[in-house]
Amino acid sequence: MPVWHAKTKALVAAGELALVGIVHEQHPDRAALFAQWKEFDFPLLWDPFGLTGMKVVPVVTAVDETGVVRLPRPDPRKFDEQFRPLFAEMDFAAEKDATTPRPEGFVLSQHVAEPPGTIHGSLARVLQTGISVGPSGSWGEWSKDLEALMGLSGSPFATFCAGVAYRMRHDSGGAVPGDFQSALSSWSAALHAQPNQYIWRRRIQQWGPRLDKPYPFYDWIDGATVEVAKRGETPVAVRAALSGSEVADKTKKIPGARPEGAALGSAPKEIAEPDPTGKLVRDDGALVGLELAVAQNTSSAGGSVRSPIGSSRVHVTLRPKKGTKWPLDADPPLIWLEIPDLWDAAAPAFEFPLPKAGQESAPLTADFELSTQPSKLGPPDESAKMPASELKAYAVYSICLEDGTCVFRRQDFSIEVSFPAPPEMGPPPGEDGEPSEPPKDADK
Repeated sequence: MPVWHAKTKALVAAGELALVGIVHEQHPDRAALFAQWKEFDFPLLWDPFGLTGMKVVPVVTAVDETGVVRLPRPDPRKFDEQFRPLFAEMDFAAEKDATTPRPEGFVLSQHVAEPPGTIHGSLARVLQTGISVGPSGSWGEWSKDLEALMGLSGSPFATFCAGVAYRMRHDSGGAVPGDFQSALSSWSAALHAQPNQYIWRRRIQQWGPRLDKPYPFYDWIDGATVEVAKRGETPVAVRAALSGSEVADKTKKIPGARPEGAALGSAPKEIAEPDPTGKLVRDDGALVGLELAVAQNTSSAGGSVRSPIGSSRVHVTLRPKKGTKWPLDADPPLIWLEIPDLWDAAAPAFEFPLPKAGQESAPLTADFELSTQPSKLGPPDESAKMPASELKAYAVYSICLEDGTCVFRRQDFSIEVSFPAPPEMGPPPGEDGEPSEPPKDADK
């Protein structure tokens, strides 16, 4: 989009062309920050559910004033010899047969007044809400709409939409334990049914392992925020906190084999096991709720398998219960992994970020990577032992009670990693004219 914005600026200024963008991101505020950073002066629409039916991005389409597509995929490299003579400088007449029915799009104003529980009405109201709702607030009156969308099933598209709704609630003040995992599971099921759906694949990769990343998704946010502020503007606030996976770069090395050491979000130093004898008092979730989500490598949903079958990014959230809060003068909470045979990780210990003043009751998050060890090249050994699908782990943390007493607790949990069989693949992306590898800024 920055390229097209620059090339069409003169036409827009002359009133000869209008631009509009449609973003397919989960978080519209991030797209709004990117637009502010690049100084886009055209409106952006938000389509996280994929109502446009697109499989890949970016796609540029030139439409005349009567709504007719005149140039479906103009090439920015051929702007002067293609876009100008074939579209910008053409005088298109209205269609002669005005009675020909045209396909109808999803018009918000036609559905937004429908009663709660209707799918089209729920979609319209959630999209209309846009960036006004973030993790600091509740979805309030739209909670019934999200719940209606979470109940969608019966088709890959419906399953994907349900995942989008689960992640929206996870980012809101009304988060329910398990929302993030439900989102990832829904997206994985949808992608498994339609493995050539590039946009769905990228949604999982956003929170997935580095072995599966085409590029870092949001490493530009900090720099964009600084640049916008230097211009004297107030940067668009990024409401949902970024996870380590969202700024991590791609890699071809499995966790534990990297010379640079631990993954982003993990402890940068060696840490001894905090409770080797198991004597710490257990918290069964009464003081701190523990939420777990596993984003697996999307090669399990088809494509070129270029990583171990168990490659995953694990996201853990510690959420203080009512009346408890984090101390500011204690060591940060810690996760300890019991790494079984045939598995590897960057380190057995991963630290959470320290809570900041004023955020003693806020949830803390950490994410780290796991992978099965690579097998030797050669014919598959049908008698070979499969890696365990359940990994044991525990978290240790200091937490302060309502009366001001601070205690040290341990909470045990298990990490479930499944190994689904790859589906039968259809034609690879690109055979119908779609780009098989969109450029790096495609998601921005």
